[in-house]
Amino acid sequence: MDVLLNPSWAKDPPVKLDIPAKTLGLIYAILGAIGTIFGVIGLLGVSVLAAVANTGALYVVGSFVGLIGEALMAWGGYQMYQGVRDGKRLVIYGLVANAVGSLVAALGNLGLGGWIVNALILFVLYYLVIISRFEGEPKLVTSTAPPAERRGPPAP
Repeated sequence: MDVLLNPSWAKDPPVKLDIPAKTLGLIYAILGAIGTIFGVIGLLGVSVLAAVANTGALYVVGSFVGLIGEALMAWGGYQMYQGVRDGKRLVIYGLVANAVGSLVAALGNLGLGGWIVNALILFVLYYLVIISRFEGEPKLVTSTAPPAERRGPPAP
């Protein structure tokens, strides 16, 4: 799991953005909480339909694993917002659980097209978590513009 938490490209990522981990954590906490609430409601509906139709057990299991991933992402995002560096680990585990759950649900539903799109979105979210920085950590992007006092007088 260390490869997920500290990938080899993390020190010099291909796309460099300065994203504060605190802000990203707040966004993940809010979106994860909304996803968890709607996921519980959806899981209840899917469970009832699967029980009535006597099919879809794999879809229900996948949806449940995805729901656990959403909850982990929400809690990890909240911890990142609070400045706890370990929150990144929980967000990453939540993203992985969400990807696995959506794959299982897609296999139960016999359709992988939606899973591919979901996996791409989850990768972007994962990338943002990896490149985000807490206060005191070195920035990925350094400004090359000279400070205002060294620029000299404005041109006439």
